[in-house]
Amino acid sequence: MGKPTILLMDNDAMARMALTTLLTKALPDCTMLPAVSQGADAIRLCTGTAHPPTVLLADVSMNDINGPLVVRAIRKTNDTTAVLALTASVLANHARDMADAGAQGIASKNDDIRLLAVAIHALLQGHTWGDTADVRFDTMQEAHRRVKAEGTRELSPREIEVVNMWSHGESLASIAAALGISEPTVRTQLKRACDKLGVADNRALIAAWVKLSTH
Repeated sequence: MGKPTILLMDNDAMARMALTTLLTKALPDCTMLPAVSQGADAIRLCTGTAHPPTVLLADVSMNDINGPLVVRAIRKTNDTTAVLALTASVLANHARDMADAGAQGIASKNDDIRLLAVAIHALLQGHTWGDTADVRFDTMQEAHRRVKAEGTRELSPREIEVVNMWSHGESLASIAAALGISEPTVRTQLKRACDKLGVADNRALIAAWVKLSTH
């Protein structure tokens, strides 16, 4: 069996570079995958590949899709990637949302890198990190079962990819080409998203998506 793999999702270029460098040194028993700057890329790598990362370090505040939505989309179909939420702000402000979304813990970007390495090792051993009197994080399997059972109105990982690209002005043809699907399939995904979000058409879908993905 190879080394555990770690994927960092962060929209700040300096943070990606610094954390990748420091964690590579602090975790010689792990492999740092190329970091991603978009939540959509993290969803794809954690749900659309045969070998998803062992651990996802998920920035809470992303530019394209907010951290909780990214984690929930992943956890809906993935019960093998442990998720450690990262934030530069007060942990208590985000712990509940990330726990509800299916993360296994939360840590501060301002922590000593050695403490962050301890948190990652805890997740690798099947534990959680950052529980408080008010917030309890689930294991991967517990979170997967819970999120999967939370009704059908949640967008699927594929629907999130399609709607996110549509909201950024991509055409049906370009979305289909980028995702390796047909244009009719793109239309179907957009229609399902409209139905789930309770909007009448694809124009209204954009407004609903912007509100959902940034709050």
